[in-house]
Amino acid sequence: MRVALTSWLAGRRLEVVGGLLVLGGYGLLFSGLYSSWGAHLLTLPGLALLGWSLGLGGAALLGLLNVPLQVVLPNLDQAAWDAGLYRAVYLLAGAGLLTSLAGGLARHYYDRRLMDEGATDPEPRPDRNTELTLFSRMHDGLAQDLEPLALVQAVVNTLHEYPRFASVGVYQSEGPALRLVYAQGRQTLPTYLDADHEIVLRAAHKAEMVVTRSPGRSQALLLGERGWVALPLVVRGRVEGVLVALGLGEVHPRDVRFLEGVAGQLSLALDRAQAYEALREQEALYRTLLETLPDGVALLDGSTLLYLNPAGLRGLGYTRLEEVVGKPLAHFVHPDHLPRVAERIQRILAGQGDQLEEIRLIAGDGRALEVEALGALVQFEGHKRVMISIRDIAERKRQQARIEYLAYHDPLTDLPNRRKLWAEAERIFVPDRRKRGTPALIYLDLDNFKVVNDTLGHSAGDELLRQLARRIREVLRQDDLLVRMGGDEFAVLLPSADRDSALAAAQRIRKVFEQPFALGDQLIYAQPSMGLALYPEHGETLDALARAADVAMYQAKQARMGIAIYDPSQDMNSLERLETIQELRRAIQEGRFLIQYQPILDIQSRTVSKWEALVRWEHPTRGLLHPGEFVPLAEEAGLVGELDLAVLKQAVQHQKHLGGELAINFSAFTLAHPHWVREVVRALVEENLQPGFLWLEITESALLPERQKWLGGLVALRGLGIQVALDDFGMGYSSLAHLKQVPVDLIKIDRSFVEGIGRDPISEEILRAVLQLARAFGLRTLAEGVENEGQLDWLTRHGCHYAQGYHIGPPMSLQEATGMRRLA
Repeated sequence: MRVALTSWLAGRRLEVVGGLLVLGGYGLLFSGLYSSWGAHLLTLPGLALLGWSLGLGGAALLGLLNVPLQVVLPNLDQAAWDAGLYRAVYLLAGAGLLTSLAGGLARHYYDRRLMDEGATDPEPRPDRNTELTLFSRMHDGLAQDLEPLALVQAVVNTLHEYPRFASVGVYQSEGPALRLVYAQGRQTLPTYLDADHEIVLRAAHKAEMVVTRSPGRSQALLLGERGWVALPLVVRGRVEGVLVALGLGEVHPRDVRFLEGVAGQLSLALDRAQAYEALREQEALYRTLLETLPDGVALLDGSTLLYLNPAGLRGLGYTRLEEVVGKPLAHFVHPDHLPRVAERIQRILAGQGDQLEEIRLIAGDGRALEVEALGALVQFEGHKRVMISIRDIAERKRQQARIEYLAYHDPLTDLPNRRKLWAEAERIFVPDRRKRGTPALIYLDLDNFKVVNDTLGHSAGDELLRQLARRIREVLRQDDLLVRMGGDEFAVLLPSADRDSALAAAQRIRKVFEQPFALGDQLIYAQPSMGLALYPEHGETLDALARAADVAMYQAKQARMGIAIYDPSQDMNSLERLETIQELRRAIQEGRFLIQYQPILDIQSRTVSKWEALVRWEHPTRGLLHPGEFVPLAEEAGLVGELDLAVLKQAVQHQKHLGGELAINFSAFTLAHPHWVREVVRALVEENLQPGFLWLEITESALLPERQKWLGGLVALRGLGIQVALDDFGMGYSSLAHLKQVPVDLIKIDRSFVEGIGRDPISEEILRAVLQLARAFGLRTLAEGVENEGQLDWLTRHGCHYAQGYHIGPPMSLQEATGMRRLA
């Protein structure tokens, strides 16, 4: 109490002495001055000074004491109390009270302001210039670095020079506690603060400032009795650390305000550092992506190349970026494609979208490169730029060309195959009769070819077929098409020929057999049987001519005449075929068919997930007939559409017993049925079968130009969820163009390629190419004719999705299939 009073008197000595001197002088002079009212006002300055020095409470007491003082003074002087004196006393008493209160109130506000500014500190304090200097140095340090630790060190080292701080440190969250990152000072700060410490609970978890100003109130955190401040470092709404300052003694408000400014600056700097780090990481990520992408990426300003990634440099035959940067667009784009490319870039710069397109570029060595390019508008350094992704498609085109060639050619003889024959027929047998020629077809096979294979081996038989192909090709005209149909069967399509010229062509072919074939050490003579069919006499379609030529070849073989022209009167099967067609029509109407189901294996999961419905005809006299024995008749008679729909209805009824997905074959004739889409939907609705459980397998004959008549219906069904498979891919009519135009989900690879696995490298090459092609088109694959575990393993390694064949399971009745599903 004594110390406090002494401090108070030392701070206000002048005001008190001054006020007392004024009042004492007034009392001494009162006797000579009481008659002058104006002189009475001399008491007011003294009251104001005393009110200022005493504060608001003392001023109020002083004002009240002034009233009796003004009464006592006239009595001491024995003044006469008249009206004027009364007025003077009243005036001085009221004015004195107001004056002392005004002085006390002014002192009250003045003291509060000084307290806020720390002016009441009796100890030495750093001046404002010191604070500004340290703050400026710290600000400069924060602006020069973007590493979080360096920022913390700069702040702590600067604050350490503040004369009222003993130690300064920054803590970082580590689990529920805080760990010291960096500290400086005379007082050692603890390395860890436990989770229950006040700084952790309030500053780290609640983002509150914690201040202990007076000595004796700090926790065991700090040695000695010192005040301290803990300020959270909030970055993007999250406490990233805590700034702790330990004072030399009491912590004052001005110290706290200074630290708040420092913490704010450090938080902003850490925020900037985090943003920079994120930006640097993104830049590193994008740069890594650009530099490791297998496709080229180019950046242009419209006409000039600004950047090309390493893949693009390699693709164009350059080694350094400096070789291409700044070069005009015409330096890289083929002249034939330059106008279109320049127009695309201008459209992109105008904000229009771009589409993937094939273009031709020029490599550094002058080579022409086939690429796919796609552009996009980007902002780079404040300007609009065009970024173009470039993919080299030369290898893909080579693979496609190879696949096209393998798909249309026989790998053994290098002759066109059956598919090529039917593709050529699309060109020759046009609907417009006026544009048709008069084609002829020759079928040929070797007599007793099996004897050659059995006696000399299959390699000798293969060599015989290769030599035969070369000989026949040499005697045909340039426009004549020689194809290998399979085995020892060949066909020759003459685009325009009458009876005589067709017979002359057959005679030229026959002459090539007059010379023996050298098969190793053996000289072998071979004899052919040939059948001729003429347009339009023997048929107006390739199917009709093929049948007629086949019958004629059989006639030539039976009669041992070498060459035969089709003679309808000699076709002994015509009447029998007509009767069979009538029986088939009744069987379709009465539903007298047996449906067997062959399991389809999901190779990845090794489970049976699908079943293919295969129709069989229980003929009353001929027994159980397979599709090859009656489906061609149904197609010829126009009954196959009704047959397929009948099979569909019955198979959909069985699906609830089978489980899994159901695959049903649909021919081109079925797709031409006027109500086929409606019938498919009706079958699903009647049996409450989800569309996703149904697969429609389209035979290759469906890919003829007539597809435009049914393609819309197939797209509509596919939109409902029904899936589409292309059957026997690799044989018949399939082509890459069809895969783009027809909505297909799966391709079934013909068994003739599968059976070559492990013994025919060419078949394996074709299989690999087909599987790669399917992946390129996003299609699933199913291999037919899997007969052993070795074939299944090969298909598994090369990414085939499904397998079907006797190794998986033969076609079986509904009861057997249901039992197999239960066992599985």
